[in-house]
Amino acid sequence: MPVLISLAPGERGDSVAYLGGMLGRSTGADLVVVAITPTPWPPNPFGADQEFEALQEKAALDALARTQDIIGPDVSAEYLVQTARSVAAGVLDMARRRSASLVVLGSASGGLAGTVSLGGVAGRLLNSVDVPLCFAPSGFSAPPTGRVERITVGFGRGDTDSDLMHAAAAEAERMGVRLRVVCFAVRRSTALSGTVPFDAEDLVIAEWADSLHRDIGLALITAGLDPAQVEIVVTAGSSWREVVARVDWVPGEILAIGASTSAISRLLLGSHASKIVRNSPVPVLIIGRTTNSG
Repeated sequence: MPVLISLAPGERGDSVAYLGGMLGRSTGADLVVVAITPTPWPPNPFGADQEFEALQEKAALDALARTQDIIGPDVSAEYLVQTARSVAAGVLDMARRRSASLVVLGSASGGLAGTVSLGGVAGRLLNSVDVPLCFAPSGFSAPPTGRVERITVGFGRGDTDSDLMHAAAAEAERMGVRLRVVCFAVRRSTALSGTVPFDAEDLVIAEWADSLHRDIGLALITAGLDPAQVEIVVTAGSSWREVVARVDWVPGEILAIGASTSAISRLLLGSHASKIVRNSPVPVLIIGRTTNSG
């Protein structure tokens, strides 16, 4: 099944082009690169929409040509312009028609440079898409022959009895890369204000880390992995930006985050997961979390 790349016009599409090329080389999957041009609504009865649509199509074709240069000839890719009532609707339609295994997008405009920013299109896709989503940070780039080098699982309390670890391990095996597990802890405001001594807060975090190591070990064993062969990192700080920045990220890294699933929302990010995603300096892979029934 192909990987679908949703392209924004101009330089905004560069980051997703670099990420798409990395994923194509690492997975061996074909890429379907699509530039969506929304149709004007309501239609203009005097034909003024034609000029606007022509400009949109030209911008889309220019973006596709630029992306083809970035991805290069070593990745099998198809480049398309698709007209739809909205970008999100066009991406959903293309993902379903092509049976995409993964949808790759860039960050929303106006977000913080160097991190992932989720906009309106991302919100719509999270609520509707049936496959994992991968987001490139704003300004992301990679070498011409760049590949994924490591997948880091952002492990949270909702992942203890889910299949996130198994899904991430399967992706790491498919790409032939290492797997790492990271847990993030943000100190409570009472500790920062002096109401709770840092010594006491550190003790709580240490006990939490010990418990997490046990939970992660069980999750790794359930996923068929040896916990002794997987790096586990627990990081703490005063803010989400600080704890994410404290992690040692390598070029070619992808952060895998679990999202809850329901009949109403296909991928629902919890408050902690959402904050981690929005502070990630590396591409983020959002995977639907299915709870193991035992």
